[in-house]
Amino acid sequence: MVRTEHHIELPDDRAAQQAAYAAKQLTAYLKANATTDADIQLVGEDVGETSTSIPVPAIALGILVDVLDELADGNAVAVVPVQAEMTSQQAADLLNVSRPYLIKLLDGEHIPYRRVGNRRKILLTHLLEYRQRDEMQRRRVADKLTQEAERIGLAY
Repeated sequence: MVRTEHHIELPDDRAAQQAAYAAKQLTAYLKANATTDADIQLVGEDVGETSTSIPVPAIALGILVDVLDELADGNAVAVVPVQAEMTSQQAADLLNVSRPYLIKLLDGEHIPYRRVGNRRKILLTHLLEYRQRDEMQRRRVADKLTQEAERIGLAY
């Protein structure tokens, strides 16, 4: 697979509007054709009267909608393979926690990691699994607190 390096860039207003329109159109197409795994074609207008048609595999369409939605919201987007390894600072940024807090999670064996020299490397999949577990735990606690508040008459 050939990859080209891209720098991360925030979309301007025009790009955000185009992304919002494209996301809306692609989402409508996917809803109307939910039972098909057919690929779609991106068609670009070249100079003159010719055009270039590029097939896009069906598996990429949902990801494309997610990227377009983020761009429409004015966010920059980076695509990272799920098996990518992250530094402790990248991992802390992804979880929106401080690096020292992340180190406590790693040392407490809440998230698997490996050492390369004196550096910690964390698989993105492990971070996403931890984030999902943490979110489920938060929801359970919130549900329990809500039930307790209702029991003692604090909630309407």
